[in-house]
Amino acid sequence: MPCPAFEDLILEYCEDGLAAAQRGRVEEHVAECPACRAFLELQRELDSALREAIGKPEPSAAFHQRILRRVASEAEEPRSWVPLILDAVGYSAIAALGSVVIQVSFTPAQFAWLMMGASAIFLWWLSWQSLREGL
Repeated sequence: MPCPAFEDLILEYCEDGLAAAQRGRVEEHVAECPACRAFLELQRELDSALREAIGKPEPSAAFHQRILRRVASEAEEPRSWVPLILDAVGYSAIAALGSVVIQVSFTPAQFAWLMMGASAIFLWWLSWQSLREGL
């Protein structure tokens, strides 16, 4: 049974996931602790057996052709001006509302209505961005 403080470190050591300082600390400990040394050797044997049993995955022969076809089809799709126009509308509306708020003083009720309108425009613009990004 490995030392509890070093068990996770030894697992990360096997996966080359440690910084140089931690690697040195693990190596020093494993050199002195027979239980952790045995655990490290067992992990190395398991990793080796898994690599041999599973092997390196290879893509199918048609994979490369499918990727090329997909890239070609996406490159040929016509670009639309609609996203750019809607972006411009959204940015313009936000800028216009911001300038109105800065230049004019409102009663609290008027200001509340203005903020609701600004929020609605911003939420419309945000939902458009989300749809455009495919989120």
